Amino acid sequence: MTLPTPAVSLESDGSDRTMTLSFPTDASPGAVWSALTDLDSVGSWLAPAAPAGDGRYVLTFEHEGRRHDKVFEVVACVPERSLSGVLHDPGHPDSLLSATLTEGGFSFTHSDVPEELVEGYRAGWRYYLGRLAAALGPGSAGRAGSPS
Repeated sequence: MTLPTPAVSLESDGSDRTMTLSFPTDASPGAVWSALTDLDSVGSWLAPAAPAGDGRYVLTFEHEGRRHDKVFEVVACVPERSLSGVLHDPGHPDSLLSATLTEGGFSFTHSDVPEELVEGYRAGWRYYLGRLAAALGPGSAGRAGSPS
C-alpha cells in the first residue's frame, strides 16, 4: 500500500533512544490537535484508542496476528499547544511522548525508548505519520511514496 509520506525530519540523540520528528502540515492547528487527541481521529491513523480512566488511554495495535495493548498516560496538556505523557509498553521500560504544535505543523519527541525497540519505533513513527498525513487530507504537506 502506498501512503503519503510527509516531509518528516527525524533526529536522534547519540544513543538513538530519543527521536524528534518535525511534521510540516498546512492543516489548521485545530485539525492537528483533533488528530492527536480525539479518540476516533487517533484510531484513524494510529490505533484504536479507548479511555482507561485517570488520564490513561489504551492503544490497541495488531501486528503479525497478535494484539498489543499499550497505555498512554497524559502528564501535561495545554489544549491546541502541547501534549505529553508516558507510554507504558508491557514487558518494556516506559518511554516518554510529547507533541508540540508549531507554526505550520508540529514536533514530536519519543524519548527513553527501550534500546531493543528503537528500530521498530523509528520505522513505526514514519509509517504512522504517513497515515496521519493522509488523515489530515489534502491540506497536509507531504509527498506520495512508501514510508521508509
